[in-house]
Amino acid sequence: MAKILEQGRDFVILYKEAGEDSEKTAPSGMGVLYRLDMPVAGLIAAAKSGSEFEILSKRYFLICAGKLENNTGTMEDFLYHDPRSNRTFPVKKMRKGVKEAKLSYEVLGYDAKEDLSFVSAVLDTGRTHQIRAQFASRRHPLAGDGKYGSRIKCPVALTCGELTYRADADSEAKTVRSDRKTEYPWNLFDAVDLPH
Repeated sequence: MAKILEQGRDFVILYKEAGEDSEKTAPSGMGVLYRLDMPVAGLIAAAKSGSEFEILSKRYFLICAGKLENNTGTMEDFLYHDPRSNRTFPVKKMRKGVKEAKLSYEVLGYDAKEDLSFVSAVLDTGRTHQIRAQFASRRHPLAGDGKYGSRIKCPVALTCGELTYRADADSEAKTVRSDRKTEYPWNLFDAVDLPH
């Protein structure tokens, strides 16, 4: 059952566990404003129809294989989602069913012994399996993500860990963060400071 972290008259912010269906986390009378893949845990926002609740930004945290070439950067691709295999992959050009995808990332830490990177990502677009597919296509599959080539046995190392929102037009922006994960491989980066 998703845990409520914050709520107002017209909205609620919840923490969805891995394995929970995003659509089923919203309380009665509210709709989820974005989805997280089934194996991904993290913050979910839901609001009543017609509310002034506004998401200003979301930050994802992930752990992926290897050391990224640059500590900060963007990833831009044309992504195609194949519903039969439930996989998303980059293609060379636009065609039916293909969508542009863009994200910005920052490497927060690297563990040389395990050859894993701890990364913060902000999406410009929200595509199915976007983060998972974009990192995997660059030979940096997320830890635990067997669907996209990881050989590490653990839950998919991706979480929506920070959400900045405005409850209504008259409210100040507010940021909610989920608790840091403590299991492997997240525990390799316990000492790393998170961006503010």
